Amino acid sequence: MVTTRKDKLVKLLTTLLVAALALLFISPLLWMVSTSLKRNSEVFAQPFHWIPEDPSLSNYAEVWFEEGVNMLHAYRNSFIIVFFSVTGSLIIASLAAYAFAKINFKGKNAIFMLFLSSMMIPSQTTLVPRFMLFKTMGLYNSLWAIILPGLFSATAIFMLRQFYMGLPNDLMEAAKIDGAGHFRIFAQIMLPLTKAALISLMILSFISNWNEYLSPLIFITKKELYPVSLTIRWWMLEDASDYAKVMAASASAIVPVVILFASCQKYFVEGIATSGVKG
Repeated sequence: MVTTRKDKLVKLLTTLLVAALALLFISPLLWMVSTSLKRNSEVFAQPFHWIPEDPSLSNYAEVWFEEGVNMLHAYRNSFIIVFFSVTGSLIIASLAAYAFAKINFKGKNAIFMLFLSSMMIPSQTTLVPRFMLFKTMGLYNSLWAIILPGLFSATAIFMLRQFYMGLPNDLMEAAKIDGAGHFRIFAQIMLPLTKAALISLMILSFISNWNEYLSPLIFITKKELYPVSLTIRWWMLEDASDYAKVMAASASAIVPVVILFASCQKYFVEGIATSGVKG
């Protein structure tokens, strides 16, 4: 196929347009990083300049190592929440999805539809019951009040079920002939084939739990238990006019998400695509 001059021009203009849009979308992020390296008096200086006159990491040093509330403690708390929530969610969701996709039992479809209906209930409507329950159980002002609700995800189960339904049943039948039970089929055959879908869910669950704000706001009042989201809020309330420190805290908060997505981008795209296959 011969590429004409007109085709080359269209391709060039399309590339420039996409690049301009990408720059527009990323500009708030660039402003955040730039502001975090400035003195507070320089943030709204006129004329505006992107590159700091005297770049400094002093804002990062303060938000990370300030006495009391700091990003070091926030990272620790957020990683504890994320680790248990993501690990538990993947284990529970993969087992439940396998059962709904590959095991025939009475009332399976009715139970699955009932389970999916929980996706229509906004999480905000369960805040008061959760608050009363966790306070009765002694979990108020505990990271477990944030972790436990994150262990069960109807969305994760639905996505993995769709992925499992796309896998041929011949694999199961061959394994059964060799004497394998459901647990062995799940662990040695099905689970390795769901690598892309599991990584996609891991990224989505990580981002959701890392950025969780409402639940910590309701269930945690101890400053030493603040996750990243509440720590940024604390810095905003502590000195609302100190934008440089707030931007330093915000820039610090997105680093794990950026690293995770960049390292797993290939699997994420593949997993999202294949999880939508209708069985």
